[in-house]
Amino acid sequence: MRIIRILFIISLIVFQINSFAQEQEDIKFCKTSEVNEQLLNENPELRLEREYFNKLIKEYVRNNPKDDNTYIIPVVFHVIHNYGPENISKAQIEDQIRILNDDYNLMNSDTTMIIDEFKNLAANCNIEFRLAKLDPNGNCTDGITRTVSELTYNGGEEVKQISPTWNRENLSYLNVWVVNRIEGAAGYSYYPYYDDMSYAGILMTYSYVGSIEEGSVNRSRTLTHEIGHYLNLAHPWGSTNEPGSPANCGIDDDVDDTPNTIGHTTCSLYAVTCGSLDNVQNYMDYSYCARMFTIGQAARMHAALNSYPTRIMLWQTDNLANTGVLDPNAIAECTPICDFANELVFGCTNLEVQLSDLSYNTDVIDNWEWELEGAIPSVSYEKNPIVNYPEPGKYDVSLTVSNDAGYDSKTVSNKVIIYDPNDALDLPASLDIENNDFPIVQGSEFNEYFFIENSESSWERTSNAASSGDYSMRILNGYNIENTSNSFLTPAFKFDSLDFPINIYFDVAYSKKSSSTNDILKVHFSDDCGQTWKLQYYKSGNILATTDYNTPYGTFVPTADEWREESISLSQNFFYHSNSVKIKFESISKGGNTMYVDNIRIERDLTNISTSKNIEAKLYPNPFTDILYLETEGTENLEIYISDISGRILAQKIINKGETLVEISNLLPKGISGFFIIKIVGEDSQEVFKLQKM
Repeated sequence: MRIIRILFIISLIVFQINSFAQEQEDIKFCKTSEVNEQLLNENPELRLEREYFNKLIKEYVRNNPKDDNTYIIPVVFHVIHNYGPENISKAQIEDQIRILNDDYNLMNSDTTMIIDEFKNLAANCNIEFRLAKLDPNGNCTDGITRTVSELTYNGGEEVKQISPTWNRENLSYLNVWVVNRIEGAAGYSYYPYYDDMSYAGILMTYSYVGSIEEGSVNRSRTLTHEIGHYLNLAHPWGSTNEPGSPANCGIDDDVDDTPNTIGHTTCSLYAVTCGSLDNVQNYMDYSYCARMFTIGQAARMHAALNSYPTRIMLWQTDNLANTGVLDPNAIAECTPICDFANELVFGCTNLEVQLSDLSYNTDVIDNWEWELEGAIPSVSYEKNPIVNYPEPGKYDVSLTVSNDAGYDSKTVSNKVIIYDPNDALDLPASLDIENNDFPIVQGSEFNEYFFIENSESSWERTSNAASSGDYSMRILNGYNIENTSNSFLTPAFKFDSLDFPINIYFDVAYSKKSSSTNDILKVHFSDDCGQTWKLQYYKSGNILATTDYNTPYGTFVPTADEWREESISLSQNFFYHSNSVKIKFESISKGGNTMYVDNIRIERDLTNISTSKNIEAKLYPNPFTDILYLETEGTENLEIYISDISGRILAQKIINKGETLVEISNLLPKGISGFFIIKIVGEDSQEVFKLQKM
């Protein structure tokens, strides 16, 4: 038995070490110190207010050595999302509330792991958190708002403008904003001395909320830590974000029973860094093995909860009643808020699509009614129906949800885009953005350019610059939030009439704004009408740039020599759905400068054509000066490719069966001379000529 017990202890230690090591690989630190210091630098008068506030806090702690009150705090979560994983579920948020209540009331099961030296200091803070049941207007709520915005990818103070705080002059909530990403941090909060209620609250990254689904056990105490800041606790080494610095021994957190420490990013339980044993398991450290607040920290938080004007309002009886949390057992059936993903669905005719209800604000929805333009069935009463789209077109989707409290509806226009794979353009092709009918493509009923726009600036046709002709495609990434994606889709093309591989050429122009900007360009291909995509090209930053210098945003207009030709080769193995192919050019903003794409061409790779016979053809005169003729028997369709000596294709032309004499000198660019290669390709034959233009 003793051997088994020893092995168990060893395995437990190894598990903990591995868990901590794994967490350190992607650790993100709290940003509270930085945002508060920035606030003080921008508002120097607040430094005196902070000093006065902390003086009052110390007086309250000294005059109230034993505070047994239970403080109930109403909470609202503002989820800022773009229908990605950051749109966390109510279950994940409720799991976070459970963890907060365990941590702040010393009910967490891992208190048994607090080392003996600090067990007698572990505090029951008597603070309880409850999701709000009434919003500031007195309407029924489940304590969660959801706002769709690209700001989720670069979370900051701006999200508080699009999903405003619920605090009012006589009404107060703990506001928590959840986003996809906060640069350099998992979260941050303002200290309570700053009384601007529009800012008061906490910003969190979605993967640090709760322990289930998108959260994780190791990260689930992050909000516990940030609420500590919200209630006026500093890090154990003080209000900086530099754990591990020896200078931290000279800084204090204004809590008597937290030993001075340099701070930790690993779980060194018996570390002594400033002359005494460190409280490494404190929720306000960065050790990722937090288990406790101290009695002194609890007293300091109680003092903050009795401070004017903001925190003291949270737990007042009137406020609890007006936010609906006074009775924890009260059950209210709220009117649902209808929602489903805005993301567009692409596919070929007879596509099956599953639609998913994402409605919120209630646990009870009695009825779903989907109106599905172009689908079979066209109406569904299921929560998550599967329907079929038999015909090409752009179709709206509508949903109405209801319960006894009321109903709500939502419509997304052109949510489902269905193409006929047979409605595709022949090759070879040069994508024509010069046509005044752009984005409509002539000769095709429903096969055109399509734009997927996710931000203020998306791809657009411009006459500011072009590598060929007068127009190119451009995106102004300087307007866009970091990590936002915008795409344009080309028409579909038939690849089945040609041999493989096939080459796709395009010209790109891009200049970085600064050394730290690294915008991304991706090129994807789809052989199932856009339902799925295969990435075939990826370049960013210096690799993507076509200049050797940086250009301030808004000034980059490429010259003729600042374009670069790119090529992508596709083999027959690429296609397993159909031979109708669409191309997607995707830009991802990473700091932002202008990017251009032009002169997109799709051609056969003539170097790999295998033939069984030569074509009977004559090319004359050779050399030539002005006029050049090709004479053939006219017994089959032919494709003509003209390339320079390096192999770059300059022009192509299809000669229809029956044509026997064709002038092709007009295919060459004007004003050039030298040697060229002309390749004539038939169904199972070819002929190659070397040509000189004088």
